[in-house]
Amino acid sequence: MFAASQLQQHPDKNNRHLPASTFPEDTITKGTTAEIPEISPEAEFSIPDKLANQPIDFQVNSEISYFRFSHFVNNESKEIFYKAWLDEKVVNILKAQTDSLRKAYANSSSDRKEAISDLILKAEERSIALNEEIPVLYEKARDKENLYWQSVTAGERMMFQEKIKLFQDSIRQISTLKSEQTAPFNPKRSDTITYYKSSQSPVLKKEVSTGIIYKIEIGAYKGKVPYSAGKSIKKLSILRQVENYTNEDGVNVYTTGNLKKYEEAVTMQNQVKQEGIKNAAITAYKNGKKISVNEARKLNKEL
Repeated sequence: MFAASQLQQHPDKNNRHLPASTFPEDTITKGTTAEIPEISPEAEFSIPDKLANQPIDFQVNSEISYFRFSHFVNNESKEIFYKAWLDEKVVNILKAQTDSLRKAYANSSSDRKEAISDLILKAEERSIALNEEIPVLYEKARDKENLYWQSVTAGERMMFQEKIKLFQDSIRQISTLKSEQTAPFNPKRSDTITYYKSSQSPVLKKEVSTGIIYKIEIGAYKGKVPYSAGKSIKKLSILRQVENYTNEDGVNVYTTGNLKKYEEAVTMQNQVKQEGIKNAAITAYKNGKKISVNEARKLNKEL
C-alpha cells in the first residue's frame, strides 16, 4: 500500500494550504482521478504564529543570516520566503507520490498503466514548475531584506549580528547540554565537569581590525566548471551569497562567507558541507590577498 506523506492544513482561510497526498493505491485501482497538490498563485498568505521559531537557514548577504522566521524585518519578504518554503514541502510530497506511482505502474495491468503514467507526468510537470519558482522567490525575499540592511546604520547591523551570535550560542549550549545528558557513563572518564562557555559577550567590544577575512571555498576550476559542480554551486547560491574571482593562475575560485573569526568559519564550513558541498574548505585573506589559514590565525591571535 502507498504510504501517503501528509502535511496538515492551517485552519485560517488566509493561510497557504498544503493538500494531503492524494495517490493512495486503492484510488488508482478503483479508477478515480487523483489530483496533484496545487496552490493558487492568487491565494493570500499569512505566517502562522507557531512558525515564528521554525528553524531556517537563510543568508541575506555576507554579514546577515536568519535562523528563525522571527528574524525577518520585512513582512512582505517574510511571506515571499514562506511561499518558497512551502513550495519545497509540496515538492517533497510530489516526489513521494511519483516514487509510489512508479512502483504501482510496475505492478499494474496494462489497462491501468496509461492512467498511472498520466499522473506521473502531471506530478513531474508540477515539480519542474515549482523548482523553477523556488529560487526566484528566495532571491526576491533576499533582495527586499538586503535593501533594509543597506538603509540602516552600522550600529544597528552590529546589534542584530550580536543578537544572532548570542542566539547561535544559546542553541549550541542547549545542544551541548543535551549531548552531555545523553552520553553513556564512562568509568574511565574524569569526574571534571566542563561547563559551556560562550565565545561571545553580550557587551559590544571594539575590536582592532587586522584585515583578516575567512571565506569558505566551494570550488576552483580552470576553464569550464563541471556540470555537477555548477549544479551544486547554483543550489548553494539559493541559500547563500556566492562570490567568485579569477586568481593570478587563471583559476576561477568560488567562495561564500566573509567571516572575521576562525571559529565562525568552522561553523559555516560544516553548514556548507551539509548543504551539499562536501569538499568545502576554509581559506583566509589579508587585505584581499590570500594567505594560509595558520598565518591568519596567528595574526588574529587565535592560536
